[in-house]
Amino acid sequence: MDEERKTPPVVHLSYSKGEQIIKEGDYGISIYKIFKGHVRTFQTSRNEIVPLATLERGDVFGEMAFFNLSLEPRSASAEAMDDVELEVWHPARLTEEYKAMPLILRYITQQILNRLRRMNRIVDELSARKNKKVEEDADAAKRRYFRKNWNQEFTYGPAQSSKLNLHGVIKDISPLGLGIEVIAQNTLKVTHEPGNHLKILFQLPSGSSINAVAEVKSIRKSEVSGYLFLGLEFINISKDASKEIGFFMMS
Repeated sequence: MDEERKTPPVVHLSYSKGEQIIKEGDYGISIYKIFKGHVRTFQTSRNEIVPLATLERGDVFGEMAFFNLSLEPRSASAEAMDDVELEVWHPARLTEEYKAMPLILRYITQQILNRLRRMNRIVDELSARKNKKVEEDADAAKRRYFRKNWNQEFTYGPAQSSKLNLHGVIKDISPLGLGIEVIAQNTLKVTHEPGNHLKILFQLPSGSSINAVAEVKSIRKSEVSGYLFLGLEFINISKDASKEIGFFMMS
């Protein structure tokens, strides 16, 4: 009788649609069995919900609190999908029954749980790596499209000619191209319309000379009277030149 009084009683709880039953990251030891309704379990990654399972009558969740044999934060959240009725157990109610299992069955159960833990760790690690790669790719994209203000003279001419006898000023630079300012009179010598290809030559502060071919993507009047502002995109540039520009962008 004393032992029975020490064992926490079974509790019945009800939840309405949308109510949270357990929360990922919180601590708890209760085990739940569904008697009515449906429960969804999920994790949160980068503020997005990752569905895990939809549980129904007869299903049990929160059981890892018992098998872990230690107080650990919940690895997932659980939420009522409709009106839900649950039976809530304290792990102490299962301890004696678990110990009474044949040793071989307990051994097999423990092996299965160990594999499940390893699999969960692998999934978490892969998810973390994926999130890190997404962040790195986003950072790389920002670096790729970031434009650095500059004020550097350069020479240019039509791509099909070896003569670079026109002059202008680079106003901004990115790994993808340039923003340049040229005197409007240059258009009388070479076509500057979008789609036109220009051969360009300029020097970086490191002393490296950059030869490339760029396509005119846009053209508009500059803020300086008598000048035009062109947006250029590199279409033919060496890997070494691209690296040099990348180093300059980070300086």
